[in-house]
Amino acid sequence: MKASYLSLGLLLLASIAAGCDNISEDDRYIKVEKPVIDNPRTLLIMEFTGNTCMNCPTGAGIVEKIKDDEAPGRVISVGLHPYGSHFTDPVVSIHTPSHKQDLRSEAATALFDYYQPSGFPAAVFNGLKSSMSGSTGDWQQRASEALKATSYISLSATCDYDEATRGLTVDYDAEFLDDVNRKLNITVWLVENKIMGTQTMQDGKLNVNYEHNHVLRTSLNGDWGQELGSSFAEGSKTHGQASMTLKEDWVADNCNVVVYVYRDDNKEVEQAVSVDFSKWMSDHSLGE
Repeated sequence: MKASYLSLGLLLLASIAAGCDNISEDDRYIKVEKPVIDNPRTLLIMEFTGNTCMNCPTGAGIVEKIKDDEAPGRVISVGLHPYGSHFTDPVVSIHTPSHKQDLRSEAATALFDYYQPSGFPAAVFNGLKSSMSGSTGDWQQRASEALKATSYISLSATCDYDEATRGLTVDYDAEFLDDVNRKLNITVWLVENKIMGTQTMQDGKLNVNYEHNHVLRTSLNGDWGQELGSSFAEGSKTHGQASMTLKEDWVADNCNVVVYVYRDDNKEVEQAVSVDFSKWMSDHSLGE
């Protein structure tokens, strides 16, 4: 009788083992799909422009239309006036004590040397060199496509400004919503708006009361920023700071701070944020 029970037990074990062999690989584990990151990427438009470029006011107008129509609040534009182009040579202006206006910057020149636009205006959409276009007619479509992207970075920034010393400090925080294993850099820019000056218009005439906006004045942490890191775990956070002293002829009330993170290998902008400097100072004063 014991031998019969033993035989039955062995047969049962063999049956279970055989059954296990027939379970497919897909049925052995419960698959958990990783959720798609729902974090829209802000579009950073870098626009090469200049005082003596006849078509540049048209380009600036299209960029403003993109900001108003495509995704309000998700588009940041920066006007680049580099050294090395006749379009950006200093011009006579009734709005400066020296009667000369120079909007050029070293930070804009570094970008000009890298992207090498064949003419002005030209726009780069989220940093990729392949996205650069000198044809203003397709800028809106390029912007629309770029705005479909999501980002694995949540980026924020705050400002601290001392009116007495004109010292500016920018604190930024980046939170990673996914694992990232690539070298990333972060750049902090100072951008000025409402700069009155001279501009050549499309009809060839000079507008001596032209308002230049989103002009890149300088980078607070080097022309290409600084390394953020090369390996980030999901949920990790990074904090950093950059500071500078504003020049006397830069109007703090009209300035914005732009912070953006980009890939080191191809310069693609992964996320960007802009801090309205005048609003921040107003809120800060009210808080005091």
